[in-house]
Amino acid sequence: MLAEYLSSMKIFEALTDSEIASLAGIALHRNVEKNAHLFHMSEEMTSFFFVVKGNVKIYRIDEEGREQIINFFGEREMFPHHAIFRADPYPASAMTTEQSEIIVIDKREFEDLVRRQPDIAVKLFKYIGEIIIDLQHRLQEKILKPTDEQVLLLIRRLAHAHGLVLGDGRREITLKLTKQEMASMIGLTRETVSRNISMFRKIGIIDIDGAGRMIVDLEELETYL
Repeated sequence: MLAEYLSSMKIFEALTDSEIASLAGIALHRNVEKNAHLFHMSEEMTSFFFVVKGNVKIYRIDEEGREQIINFFGEREMFPHHAIFRADPYPASAMTTEQSEIIVIDKREFEDLVRRQPDIAVKLFKYIGEIIIDLQHRLQEKILKPTDEQVLLLIRRLAHAHGLVLGDGRREITLKLTKQEMASMIGLTRETVSRNISMFRKIGIIDIDGAGRMIVDLEELETYL
């Protein structure tokens, strides 16, 4: 089961069956309750994680006690990415937002495996490079884009990462977020996000269903951008 799951992940798509089997040999499967912490900011980085089912929030608390959401990770996603090759403490905290299934890999055991099979590390560099490029794009968005486009780009990322395809270019964001949580993800105020979401609803880019989930018309979204 672990080998099959790991082989389906993009980060490991270049690995051979033998390499996947070696990786599965050091992996552990855990069932985790809602609102459980997997690690806290500044703790020693001992493991990295994969979401089999559920969602995990990555966040920090600033000096004034405000929560800053870094990201949400869902099914078939890994975090923290830099744990593979660095020995720093955890840069943020991780908490499940619903009952979840998680795969855990011990960092030291992974390092021992890479020493024995160095091709694994070489194959992972490409994926890590893609993550770095994505982070650079997000920084550029924050610096260069007006607030309405920042909100819309966040909605687009959420639709692709956590979206259920409905047809006709529409996706339902299965991750249910408050406007405050969305604002925290891009460093804006709740009022700014709320104002822009209201505008996007009026012009038909998004809608909200009866369960409070956002439905995004990606074709209309791209036209606006």
